[in-house]
Amino acid sequence: MINIHIQILLIIFFWNSDCQVIPKIEECGLSCSQGIQCKSKPSSDIFNSFCHDAPASLSSMVLKSMKISTVMKCVQGSPCSLHLNVKGTLSLDENIRGLEICSLSLDTQQSQCINVRFARKKSKMLNGKKVQVQFNCIEVSVAEHIYVTMKTVPNYCEVKMSQEYYVEAGKFDYNVDRARKIISVNVSNFLRDQDYYVRLCHKWFTCEDTGAFAVIKGKESLKSVSLKYSQLLPCLCIEGWLAIPDARRIQLCPFENDTKALWDNIVYNPVTQTLAWEPACPVRVMVNLCRSLKSNDHCEDIQNSSKNSTEKVKYSRVDTHPRLCMK
Repeated sequence: MINIHIQILLIIFFWNSDCQVIPKIEECGLSCSQGIQCKSKPSSDIFNSFCHDAPASLSSMVLKSMKISTVMKCVQGSPCSLHLNVKGTLSLDENIRGLEICSLSLDTQQSQCINVRFARKKSKMLNGKKVQVQFNCIEVSVAEHIYVTMKTVPNYCEVKMSQEYYVEAGKFDYNVDRARKIISVNVSNFLRDQDYYVRLCHKWFTCEDTGAFAVIKGKESLKSVSLKYSQLLPCLCIEGWLAIPDARRIQLCPFENDTKALWDNIVYNPVTQTLAWEPACPVRVMVNLCRSLKSNDHCEDIQNSSKNSTEKVKYSRVDTHPRLCMK
């Protein structure tokens, strides 16, 4: 019988997506705080694409912040639609007539801009005061990759904010029943009337199917499924995506600390005298054969047996000595 011990350095990469709750609105629009009157219109001013030097009196921090979120516009009798909710904070200045907010889809390369103008007299009276602008009428698609910019009108160089944003594609909550080897997955934050796919997969360069797959029907009130697994491995992931073409998939890989099962795949073939270990997850390992010493826990390396690998480790013509170990 072979006495085998394994001590292996494990490196696993995984990606986790965390989505926020999507609030619902009945209508979209523009709003400005501080009682400032403002109005919006589609922007087609190509000249505002080019910036020029700001006056010496204008601070480069006149744009204080920009926050992006997603809202779901739901009108009774019509399908819900997703919109960007863009909030920006601006310090009013006599040199600024308004804001231009633009979105560019990095998936389709389509762009749209709106121009926000302030009441001229009122903004002069409140010079230096902060005003928050909110606009939520830019319609977007599920899982769309968006690039949003906010700049002043006129467009002053170095006075600009930009941010990349992913539109939500669903949120996972899960529970593990280790006794029955079942993962229960609850999905929220995806569009009504759209089916949603959920599966378990092992993440290597891509996420390889384990066979556990389920469909959540968009019209069903229950948005949860149960998926069977064989082993809790560090690379075991929950993957979900909307049943639409080219939908972005989100993954949750919550078992990165469950490494014990990785070391079970050690096989000795007495006919070929081959000792092999194959990782169930992507790992980079340094493996040695060694002789265990009775006096202590030390294992003395066998010369020229070191292997550095990311795949299967195999030794040929291995003698079944009771003190032989794999380290």
